[in-house]
Amino acid sequence: MSSRSKQLYEFGPFVFDPAERTLLREGRRVKLRPKVFDTLLVLVENNGRLVEKEELMQAVWPGQIVEEGNLNKNVSMLREALGEGRSSLTYIETEPKRGYRFVAAVRTVSGCDEAELVIETRTRESLVLEEETDDDSLSVDGAARAANAVELKSAMETTAPLAQLSGKSKSRFKAWMAPAAAGLLIVLVAAYFFYPRPGGEAIDSVAVLPFVNESGDPDAEYLSDGISESLINSLSQLSGVKVIARNSTFKYKGKEIDPREVARSLGVRAILLGKVSRRGDRLDISVELMDVPNNTQIWGARYNRHAKDIFAVQAEISREIAGKLHLRLTAGEQKQLARRETVSPVAYELLLKGNFYFKKGGTENGKKAVGYFQQAIAVDPAYALAYARLSMAYSELINTNVLDPKEFTPKAEMAAREALELDDSLAEGHVAMAEVNLHAWEWAAAEREHRRAIELNPNLASAHQLYMFYLCIQGRIDEALAEGRRTRELDPLSLRPGTTSVYELFLLRRFDQAIEFAKKLLEQDRSNPDMHALLAYAYANNGQYAQAIAAYQEAIKLGDDSRDTQAYLSIAYAKAGEPRKAREVLKRLATGKEYVSPATLSGVYATLGEREQAFALLERAYSAHDQQLIWMGIDIVYDALRSDPRFQDIMRRVGLSQS
Repeated sequence: MSSRSKQLYEFGPFVFDPAERTLLREGRRVKLRPKVFDTLLVLVENNGRLVEKEELMQAVWPGQIVEEGNLNKNVSMLREALGEGRSSLTYIETEPKRGYRFVAAVRTVSGCDEAELVIETRTRESLVLEEETDDDSLSVDGAARAANAVELKSAMETTAPLAQLSGKSKSRFKAWMAPAAAGLLIVLVAAYFFYPRPGGEAIDSVAVLPFVNESGDPDAEYLSDGISESLINSLSQLSGVKVIARNSTFKYKGKEIDPREVARSLGVRAILLGKVSRRGDRLDISVELMDVPNNTQIWGARYNRHAKDIFAVQAEISREIAGKLHLRLTAGEQKQLARRETVSPVAYELLLKGNFYFKKGGTENGKKAVGYFQQAIAVDPAYALAYARLSMAYSELINTNVLDPKEFTPKAEMAAREALELDDSLAEGHVAMAEVNLHAWEWAAAEREHRRAIELNPNLASAHQLYMFYLCIQGRIDEALAEGRRTRELDPLSLRPGTTSVYELFLLRRFDQAIEFAKKLLEQDRSNPDMHALLAYAYANNGQYAQAIAAYQEAIKLGDDSRDTQAYLSIAYAKAGEPRKAREVLKRLATGKEYVSPATLSGVYATLGEREQAFALLERAYSAHDQQLIWMGIDIVYDALRSDPRFQDIMRRVGLSQS
């Protein structure tokens, strides 16, 4: 090696070598992807100065056009590599909507290429096989098969440091290193492929049933529910196994179960049962993983820990389950299972309450959900999932004409971006951003976000359901139906995913079947206003207007007094031959203080036969970038306008399929 001089940077426990492209932490190399390394280099060289996002992207991706999300992901990965969140140290400061600043104290050090620390560390690290990408699979049980390799690595690390060797010994050491590393590579590969693997075939489907609260304290119910949900969320991110969603598994909460019947209903082979007891600041958690067809226990364990260790226990249980199911995990999936939640328990409880009200349906419940998500964020401003759920709640309430899009669309986008800024690997954050892009008519960006969410969490039923709606809007019906089927597989007993079957029947114009299916869903929860509104829509499109009116009125009575539902009630009156009642509802909508979408109102006027007024409202909706226009291609209320060239022109301008 030459002895040319070079410059090193020191900050915290790190030594950063731009020339050799290495980052050392207390003498050990930290693996960074090339673009992540480049990002760190720009920030360190501009230590203390705000680096604008555009400037940073141009430096890291010179001459390329990249999305801001790439930069956000790089910064997120860099923060994780530096250990932010696991310690009190902060290295990178975010200036919202502007850029980043490296805030740690940086010391510049002059050195040479033969710096002994660098050589020693790089030599030791060369004995370990590490991957730059997350694409290669590694069995959970691979550690057992690589035991010999670990022993060899340990032996090498106890060898005298290179700095202590004489010049001649250094030369001999370097000459020995290449064949030794090659030999070790052969040993590692052989260990992986030929070491006896633990018995048992991979189990590709599991349901985590709600854990039983044995504390005797109803107020501790959120804890047992939270543990169950966290395990579902963690396992859902594994691509090799079907994990049933919470909405379906929690149908069995508080019930005596027959494991075979549960497995049959949910379409799984394995089920996880658990019990939680809290005594003061101690938690006692017992778990049992069952192979139902074989009527055998795969694994069981009991944990007695301090309450503050709850997230560590959940991570440990998830890793154990993945191992016992004999799953082959990618490096990224192993890393995901090893992560520990750092969220405030109070914020977590508030999030669970928000989820509860959001799933109940109705205008006021939706607003309550928003309130709880906002409280969760106030308690823990770094809670990425709370931002994602808040964004989704905003989008849903905007979509039903409850919230004014002018005020709340920017809030939905801000919450989604904050979620991804905090954790770019969060599938729910990408779902939230997909909805924001969808409502902004950014079709390609919306699809990328949908696909990224499913890639990150292939078992997230809501991601598949919302992607189904996107595909419907785009006129890609066959693909939409496939996503609908996947949604039902992952969440077979839940109301919301169950509605996918009704929407699929709407697409196919099979309204008799849609009515029957909607009735079955309603039987599960007759107090849910959304289910009454869904049945009403099915009735209206099947020409059963009296039944539609009654169902819409019941939905409004139960709490869905959204302008959207009232508009469809007006349409049902018009189709039933009661234009006076239709106009009474229309007048209330038009003169009320709340926002009403002009696109929604255009559907009412189209049904009343006032085409010119309908088109005037559609043009107003287009000028206002009204998100309700996304439904023009599939909502049957617009059927009377479809043959008009003006309708086709608006469809084209919005970017919707003409089919």
